[in-house]
Amino acid sequence: MDQKRKIEILGNYGALLSIIEIGLGSLLHSLYIPFAGHILSLNQGFLLCRVAILSNDRSLTYGVSNIAAVLKSLSPAGKKLGPMLSLSMQGLLFYIGTLFGINPIGLSLGMVLLSFWSFIQPLVTYYLFFGNEIINAAEFLYQKTFQYHGIKAENLLWLFVGFIAVKAIAGMVLALMAWKTKGRSDYQDSFAGFAKAKTPVTGNPLVLALKDLLRPIFLLSLAGTTLFLYFSQYEIGEIVWYLMRPIAIGFMFFYFSRTLTLDRWLARLENGRFHAFAEGCKVALEKIRKVF
Repeated sequence: MDQKRKIEILGNYGALLSIIEIGLGSLLHSLYIPFAGHILSLNQGFLLCRVAILSNDRSLTYGVSNIAAVLKSLSPAGKKLGPMLSLSMQGLLFYIGTLFGINPIGLSLGMVLLSFWSFIQPLVTYYLFFGNEIINAAEFLYQKTFQYHGIKAENLLWLFVGFIAVKAIAGMVLALMAWKTKGRSDYQDSFAGFAKAKTPVTGNPLVLALKDLLRPIFLLSLAGTTLFLYFSQYEIGEIVWYLMRPIAIGFMFFYFSRTLTLDRWLARLENGRFHAFAEGCKVALEKIRKVF
């Protein structure tokens, strides 16, 4: 494939993935749709299947994911660091799967690997926030709630494994659908027009980061840690000191995830070995600006 065609695919599909992430992502999160992140990751995987089938070049799937991640950093609103990491890592995992070939097996394996990241990233993120205390808190809550009602840890583990399996199977089904339809997707193409009407809510990143600390999942983790420390007979001063760490780390994470930008690095990439990637970013960025 010539360089011009490669840049065109990177730009077009990088822009499409970004538009869907911004438009569909904003809609799902604003309506508090359960498992929104898992829906978005499967959507990304299906689009990467289209890219692989169209170009017959597995490297472009990772390039499209990274372009979408870069464009997410340029967004004037919304969280950035977390979605950027998700887009890039899911693209890398999909690329690894397609090393077995751009065929139903390679695409299905890519979708399975991609689907795992939505489970891994939250665990890693909240472990960084709370450290070992989050594990102790989870064990304490289990003993005082689930175990009290006779629910065994093995049952919870199998439930979690079952949910992972369901998503992996859904990913394989989407991969086979993409292969059967040769990468066509009416809903993804039509969504680009729908997303035009969706504009993220802007605001002061400092205020928005403070609001992020009130997210249910963060408050639940904080409450669990507090209960564990309290019933472990820690002094009030020690409890406050322990809680300051996750709050401070959480605030810094949420704040920098909203203010991080990579636009100043784009020009530097144009003259290096990542010329096609940088040009693809520019093409995608021009399309995004026409939409929003």
